[in-house]
Amino acid sequence: MRTKLLFLGVVALSPLLQGCFGSSQDSVFPVTGKVTYQGNPIESGTIVLDSVDGNTTAAMGEIVNGEIKAEAPAGEKIIRISAVRTKNEKDQYGELITESYIPAKYNGQSDIKRTVSPDEANVFELTLE
Repeated sequence: MRTKLLFLGVVALSPLLQGCFGSSQDSVFPVTGKVTYQGNPIESGTIVLDSVDGNTTAAMGEIVNGEIKAEAPAGEKIIRISAVRTKNEKDQYGELITESYIPAKYNGQSDIKRTVSPDEANVFELTLE
């Protein structure tokens, strides 16, 4: 009996909880395109799409051989790009050293804006110098 009451309580509250925390079915839309840095495709990195107005969650995708692949909620986004590369140096433990090589103006301090649309293809061509 107690288990049935608990189950009914959870079922009764689930629409309210979904409204508070959002749905796992929030609409996201594919984002594709190309990104280059100093004329070369970024071999491996990440793209973050932060909401400009703060009303939707941030989204993150991957960059492979200069190709962007992500999904994000609709709206205006600040685009942040990051990537690391391996240097020909080893640390004190014999591990290869990596470095972040994308300048802050394209990641933490980025002012690149694009709009993710629910109705159109979201193909972003990003040329970073």
